[in-house]
Amino acid sequence: MCSDTIIEYEQGCRCLETGVSKLTRILEEETSEKPFSREQYLEYYTTIYNMCIQENPHNYSQRLYHKYHDIVEHYANETVLPCIQQKDAVYLLRELSRKWDHYKVFVKWLSHFFTYLERSFISYRNYPSLLEVAMKSFRDLVYLEVQASAKDVVMALINKEREGGEIERELLKNIVDIVVQSGIGTMERYEKDFEMFLLEDTASYYSRKASSWIQEDSCPEYMIKSEESLKKEKERVTHYLHSTTEPKLVEIVQEKLLVSVAKQLLEKEHLCALLRDDKMDDLSRMYRLFNPIPNGLELVAKAFRLHVTSEGNALIKQAQDSATTGSMEGQVLVGKIIDLHDKYMVVKLLDYISDKDLFAEFYRKKLARRLLFDRKVNDEHERSMLTKLKGQHGGQFTSKMECMLTDMALAKENQKGFEGSLTEKPGGIDLAVTVLNTGFWPSYKTSTDLNLPREMVECVDAFNSYYGSKTTKRKLSWIYSLGTCHVIGRFDSKPIELVLFTYQAVVLCLFNNTERLTYQEIIEQLKLSHEDLVRVLHSLSCSKYKILNKEPASKSISSTDVFELNTKFTDKMRRIKVPLPPVDDRKKVVEDVDKDRSYAIDACIVRIMKSRKVLLHQQLVSECVEQLSRMFKPDVKMIKKRIEELISREYLERDTKNPNTFKYGFNTDAKDSPPSLLLSSQKMYRETIIDFEQGCKCLEAGVSELKRILEEETTSETLIDPKQYLELYTTIYNMCIQKHPHDYSQRLYNKYRDIVEHYAKKTVLPSIQQKHDEYLLRELSRRWGHYKVFVKWLSHFFNYLERFFIPQRNHSSLLEVAMKSFRDRVYLEVQVNAKDVVIALIHKEREGEQIDRELLKNVLDVFVQSGMGTIERYKEDFEMFLLEETESYYARKASRWIQECSCPEYMIKSEESLKKEKERVTHYLHSSTESKLVEIVQDVLLVSVEKHLLEKEHSGCSALLRDDKIDDLSRMYMLYHPIPKGLEPVADAFRVHVTREGNALIKQAQDAAANGSFVEAQLLVGKIIDLYEKYMVYVMGCFKNHAFFHKALKEAFEVFCNKKVGGSYGPELLANFCDSLFKKSGNDKLSDEAMEATIDNVVKLLDYISDKDIFAEFYRKKLARRLLFDHHKVNKEHETSMITKLKRQQGGQYTSKMEGMVTDMQLAKEFQKGFKGSLTKKPGGIDLAVTVLTTIHWPSYKKSTDLNLPREMVQCVEAFNSYYQSITTARKLSWIYSLGTCHVIGSFDPKPIELVLSTYQAVVLCLFNDTERLTCQEIIEQLNLSHEDLVRVLISLSCAKYRILNKEPASKSIATTDVFEFNSKFTDTMRRIKVSIPPPSMEEREKVVEDVDRDRRYAIDACIVRIMKSRKVLPHQQLVSQCAEQLSRMFKPDIKMIKKRIEDLMARDYLERDAEDHHIFKYVA
Repeated sequence: MCSDTIIEYEQGCRCLETGVSKLTRILEEETSEKPFSREQYLEYYTTIYNMCIQENPHNYSQRLYHKYHDIVEHYANETVLPCIQQKDAVYLLRELSRKWDHYKVFVKWLSHFFTYLERSFISYRNYPSLLEVAMKSFRDLVYLEVQASAKDVVMALINKEREGGEIERELLKNIVDIVVQSGIGTMERYEKDFEMFLLEDTASYYSRKASSWIQEDSCPEYMIKSEESLKKEKERVTHYLHSTTEPKLVEIVQEKLLVSVAKQLLEKEHLCALLRDDKMDDLSRMYRLFNPIPNGLELVAKAFRLHVTSEGNALIKQAQDSATTGSMEGQVLVGKIIDLHDKYMVVKLLDYISDKDLFAEFYRKKLARRLLFDRKVNDEHERSMLTKLKGQHGGQFTSKMECMLTDMALAKENQKGFEGSLTEKPGGIDLAVTVLNTGFWPSYKTSTDLNLPREMVECVDAFNSYYGSKTTKRKLSWIYSLGTCHVIGRFDSKPIELVLFTYQAVVLCLFNNTERLTYQEIIEQLKLSHEDLVRVLHSLSCSKYKILNKEPASKSISSTDVFELNTKFTDKMRRIKVPLPPVDDRKKVVEDVDKDRSYAIDACIVRIMKSRKVLLHQQLVSECVEQLSRMFKPDVKMIKKRIEELISREYLERDTKNPNTFKYGFNTDAKDSPPSLLLSSQKMYRETIIDFEQGCKCLEAGVSELKRILEEETTSETLIDPKQYLELYTTIYNMCIQKHPHDYSQRLYNKYRDIVEHYAKKTVLPSIQQKHDEYLLRELSRRWGHYKVFVKWLSHFFNYLERFFIPQRNHSSLLEVAMKSFRDRVYLEVQVNAKDVVIALIHKEREGEQIDRELLKNVLDVFVQSGMGTIERYKEDFEMFLLEETESYYARKASRWIQECSCPEYMIKSEESLKKEKERVTHYLHSSTESKLVEIVQDVLLVSVEKHLLEKEHSGCSALLRDDKIDDLSRMYMLYHPIPKGLEPVADAFRVHVTREGNALIKQAQDAAANGSFVEAQLLVGKIIDLYEKYMVYVMGCFKNHAFFHKALKEAFEVFCNKKVGGSYGPELLANFCDSLFKKSGNDKLSDEAMEATIDNVVKLLDYISDKDIFAEFYRKKLARRLLFDHHKVNKEHETSMITKLKRQQGGQYTSKMEGMVTDMQLAKEFQKGFKGSLTKKPGGIDLAVTVLTTIHWPSYKKSTDLNLPREMVQCVEAFNSYYQSITTARKLSWIYSLGTCHVIGSFDPKPIELVLSTYQAVVLCLFNDTERLTCQEIIEQLNLSHEDLVRVLISLSCAKYRILNKEPASKSIATTDVFEFNSKFTDTMRRIKVSIPPPSMEEREKVVEDVDRDRRYAIDACIVRIMKSRKVLPHQQLVSQCAEQLSRMFKPDIKMIKKRIEDLMARDYLERDAEDHHIFKYVA
């Protein structure tokens, strides 16, 4: 590119202006002509390049930069702008879009010419880029002149589209793109010149539409139009507006169509009508429209709330009106509310109830009645209800109800036990008792003073006796009001079974002994309350079943009434249930809930103040309201009243300075506070001083008791008596809170240390030291358990000290003191002996004996805990010795096993050993030991003997592979995989074995070839593929697809796949195999699945071939023969599959020529079809088929332009030449007759035979149409054939299977003096025969190698230049190594060849040596 002559500025500009003029002309004419050929473009580029690199004063870079600016300004001002200004309306936009496209093409080509200026000068001077200059020129000279007019036209078109008209969206998109690009990297021009006006126009347009639609349309119709408008505006952004406009445009449409009319839209009773008429689609649309708007759903939700409230109030009003008229509408009210709730949204109805505690109390009363009196109760449904309540409102809400269900289940067990304990019915009555826990059930009136009949008293006594025998801790209180009795009433007409409540039964039993009783007599005899007796007598004498007659016969009961048994009473039923009048207990429930609320408010206030300490009155009230509102709606007055109550009870106090501020002041003397507010009802503070000695006496008594319990290990006294514990805790607590000098906290801390040290030294240690061997461990484990219990209880006694004194002084915790005492006094004394015994037991277990694993776990826990939060003691005192013993043990085992066992047996034992060591860690060793233990076992059993193990004769890795020992190979992988670098020797052994097997195959083929048999060589690739498949199964299965084994397999195959067999290298053998394979597939000898699998294996095998370029060349030659001579048998799908897989693996460049060959064959069919269609008659009377090939795709063939063809063939050639020239003049035909075939009729004396010949054979035979005898020399002279080609032809015709010519002398070789004549007596059994030409000599193989070597030289040259161009300067060794690395993907480069090519490139001035260091090369641009 560099020119020695100086290019002047004017000269260069003239050249440049020529190109600019041509480019302008082509753009204006809008022809399909390409603006510049490669030579023209190179001329302009080179001119500017040379003008930029010339030395000053001839370096015109700055002037050329200005020249570029002038050119684009001139084109914009003189060509683009005038054309646009002549147009208006939509034509203005079309011209602007057209000229914008022209301008971009103009700038693109101009930038190509000025590329060097852009890359070197502009970037160095930090000038605006060429594109920025061009865009600025267009903006200033064109855009600013026309943007106002263009904007108005665009707005008009958008409004037209909004009104339903059709517009050119693509045109608008181009115009908007111009506006955006004119911002030169920013959106400023788009926003100011277009978007601002668009948004104003949009607001105005939709404001008009909203006012029109809101008057004319219903709510659903309005929403449909609004939704459609929003959708269309988003589509406009998608089709031609910039994406940044969408949120602004949508916001304006929402504001004008929805927000501004939302109130009017919802207040027209539209929403109520939609809800009333179940318009789901319209309601969903309303949600979709208002949901994206900030606070948009608030108005909708408010309207929804008002509608639902009005419907609910209507139901309440209907029930209230019915109640005043005595109707039972109230009983179905909740069902209707649930239906209303289900209609509008499935939420838990209880969430809407503010007083959830009141619901809970009523529900509990109803649940109690169902459980006690209704046998149809479904436990599953009841529990399901409680589970859902619990999930929604917490466990405290349902705890009593759950316990009621539990009580009923326990009551059945009690009843079963009671019935089993009876020998006879008490009082002759079948008695069933339900025992309830008072705290869970609603409060019922107990009837201890009720005078029962004798039979009932016997029943009560019997159950009391049974229950007393089961427990003495619980006391029974009988609730007769809940009892039921089955009584036989002996009336005159018939006996009737009466189902009564206990109170009713007791009253009726009085009439067994007398006929008449007054009210006063009944109440005196039974001692029932007046209210209860009135209800009972009313049910027996004034209701449906009048079992008693009453005087006077009125509907009310008075104290003067007289009652007698109605013996004439009867009923059609044999059993009747006499109900009691219901009791209205709603008032009592509300009173109970109010009382509970008082406790809840008190607890809430104390809880808040306890955490906050100081709080303003208003804050306290609001926080209390917030917390309590989850369960009920608290009354603020009640909260204030409870605050005053708590102040009077000294839980709170007012601040002296600010009465509106409260302080927390807990008073432990408060006795009348609810239990939930006090941690303990017992007073812990004492006003009398406790001396240290006095307290210690109390403490020592407790410690002695604790020691006694631990020593005796009795089950009945394993816990300290609660009273004694509380006494000890309180004593230490009081000794800690006494004021100085009676605060004994520090002395108590020291006392604690003395106690634990004394226990460890005097009690624990001596008992351990008396034992030996395993008994020592048992005693240590036992004493360690005692010590932990001792410390635990002692820490409970000293709990106050732990919580307050120790953190303040930053002393060691009580647990740390105890553990340190045990470590120093016990552990350090016994750990050596304990360690020896533990290791001895582990050794016994390794030898197969049983040991107490739990014991070892407890003992090793002592080692761990003695580390005081670390495992240092465990590591130093035990683990280190264990690991040493383990290494010694397994070293002995390894030395014995390796001699006695085969490789599989050794691995099984090693695997078992590793498994057992891991189990030891699981059962009793610390988890941190596992990795170290496993590492030692692996190192001793596996790593140290790996080489010996793998090379074992008859059972090593090679033998396992040979004998297909899948399980053993998998075990070998699993054993060595976790070991760092453990798999490398295994992979190496695998590589050696595969290499050995591959080499055996190669040796077998080589020996056969040496003996003249090439069958083995032909089968070799198939055997190698079988070998690959066999060992790939091992790699994928046994060796889990590990990279080491893939690498080993690759290295092994690379060794023998590149060896020479019978004069052919691996690439040629593989190509021959492919050729044979595809010929078989053409004959349908292989299924598609088998074919694809084989192709996959061939492509994978190619990875192991080092000279892939040689394979490609041989494969291409074979492919050419298949396509040209076996095209009727070629399976196109298989050929394409092979090329596709090669392309995927080796890259597109590798297969480009092969793909071109396949494409050529397709195009050739089209040419042939066209040629036949153009013929009016057969040229020379011959059916001619021509295959047109592209030279660069196909192997090089000898062109035969000088061959003298027979007249008929010449006519054929001329006919096709004439047709081809009429089709194209850009390509030239060269005829390759050596690839042609001819079908010739041989007129022999016995019979005519069709001969299938090559063109050369046919031409030779045609000579004998005019003469009977010809010498070899005469044939050469007449045909102008080469001697080599003619020899091969004549051998095929006179010395081979079919002797169509007779030769004199009759020898196997051809000489120039030989004479040939047509054999008219030739015959054959077939009517058609194919006369084959002998294959080419070995020279063709050598020619392929020569061609590849030539291509390699070009590849090496290109690689060296590519590396040096990127690196500029590189040492010789690095250049050679990088070149070899890059080229090795295609072939194995020869280092000498690389060095030779470097020297050649230096001679051609691509490289030069550094002047100072001759080992360094520089790139010459």
